[in-house]
Amino acid sequence: MNAASHAITVDLTSKIAHLAVLIRATFVDVQVDLSRWLTDTKTQRQLDPHSIDLSFYFPKRHVGMECRCILLQVGFSEGLLQPYCHLTHIEANGYDHTDLQWMFSTRKGRFSGPCPPNPEYQTRFQEMVNQIFQLFGQPNQVRTYSDYGREVLGF
Repeated sequence: MNAASHAITVDLTSKIAHLAVLIRATFVDVQVDLSRWLTDTKTQRQLDPHSIDLSFYFPKRHVGMECRCILLQVGFSEGLLQPYCHLTHIEANGYDHTDLQWMFSTRKGRFSGPCPPNPEYQTRFQEMVNQIFQLFGQPNQVRTYSDYGREVLGF
């Protein structure tokens, strides 16, 4: 599910915003897109409701990453508001216009595809992935609006 759709609590909105900051800190010239990739029915059926999906675009082809666009999916064990929800995996695909250049999965722990990023940028990308795991590493501690009321009002 796209990242913008998951921004339903203060904590989730903060984590999603921090996710965008991590990406921009790793790739300073990138534009992060938190909205839907495509809105057609076929694409929407393929979206995982237990993931945060976003994309980021370079102004031109990024030579080190060997692509112009990266689609990133941060997968969770269950719905993000569930008490024991935790990050399970991260998948990424690098595209140059319409052609897939490379794939990355934390399940496999490596890049694959016809044109993977150069080793320096693979390391940089994997460091960013580790930071995403740290950001979402604890069991879900997302609080709802009513939880804030209990905290402030003491009930």
